[in-house]
Amino acid sequence: MAFLATTASADTIKGFDISLYGWVKASAMYSSGALASFNNINMVAPTHAVAQTRTQDKTSRLGTQTQQSRVGTFLKKDMISAQFEFDFVDFSKSTPTTQMNPRVRIAAVTYSWDNQKVVIGQDWDLFSPVNAFTFNYVGNYFLAGNLGFMRQQFQYLRTVSDYELAGAIGLATSNPTLADSDLELSKSPSYALRMTRKLNKGRIGLSGIYAHLEYLVGEQTSHDSYAGNVFYEQDFSQFSIKSEAYYGQNTANIGLLGLGKGTSTSDVKEFGGHLTGAYKLNEKNSVYGGLGIAIADNKSEITPFAPQGDTLKTSAITSPGVSENLVTRVGYDYKITEDFSFITELSRYQTESKLSDDNYKTKVVAALETGIQLRF
Repeated sequence: MAFLATTASADTIKGFDISLYGWVKASAMYSSGALASFNNINMVAPTHAVAQTRTQDKTSRLGTQTQQSRVGTFLKKDMISAQFEFDFVDFSKSTPTTQMNPRVRIAAVTYSWDNQKVVIGQDWDLFSPVNAFTFNYVGNYFLAGNLGFMRQQFQYLRTVSDYELAGAIGLATSNPTLADSDLELSKSPSYALRMTRKLNKGRIGLSGIYAHLEYLVGEQTSHDSYAGNVFYEQDFSQFSIKSEAYYGQNTANIGLLGLGKGTSTSDVKEFGGHLTGAYKLNEKNSVYGGLGIAIADNKSEITPFAPQGDTLKTSAITSPGVSENLVTRVGYDYKITEDFSFITELSRYQTESKLSDDNYKTKVVAALETGIQLRF
């Protein structure tokens, strides 16, 4: 407690204004079969239906979660601002309680002047900037049309009349292992550009990202990873819309949340998009919904699905093997108070997985999530 008091005092002495934000999310989820949260078979933040090569993956299940709760803080003084943001998601833990760990989402500093600013640190990708309407904030429509994620990067943004022009240089992807890998040894950053046209309570624009990856272990080869997208979002009187569409190659190799993970001998191309909307019925009641889809353009190059083990003790997936993924959702938000809501969301995951060459399996899993959210 003494350390916390010292930190708060130091921040005050330095003259930064501090504001706290976030939410507490607690929910229960039922699914008719196994769902995967990126590369783990659990309901932490579902992204797609599992290929169900194991008997237990065909069984319905029920779980509870508070891992998608989030807390963040803004610090601001003059032309300098900073942001820290954390959640408690750990995809290797299906339903933890006291075993939850904070996960750093954003740690970035912004310096602004005139109509320009630079953002340095870990932040949302400059590329693919629109997130969808959903109660599944971490799973979102990722692997189903939404690509953008977090990146260590240097961003430059300039406003010219109704346009925002932006560029970024960043780390091509992330490396959570102990040793340096091809990522560090190849010394190849990612490059991103974005042009945005400001609308009345909205925006429309184009963005793109590129990185040249080198495989230095074994047979040394190099490959291009890239993606381009169009995006549009706008708020009307009672209705809001968020949408994106993209095409790319080897998107998963550069930290994007797409299907295509290339290897030293293959490139995976894909396309997709997401479209969601929300309608405010009255002051307390709102409905929302939408769909997202991602399709491998040359699915023969997808690495087949491979779980790490055969028992329920192992939920990790060595290779997701997803060649096509369609996610549809409808949801209902009831505001008990201005800051406290009851939310329920029904999702349908239709996922085609590659099991081996010329052997594909499509699985459909339905999920119902119900819970509360307190926003602060």
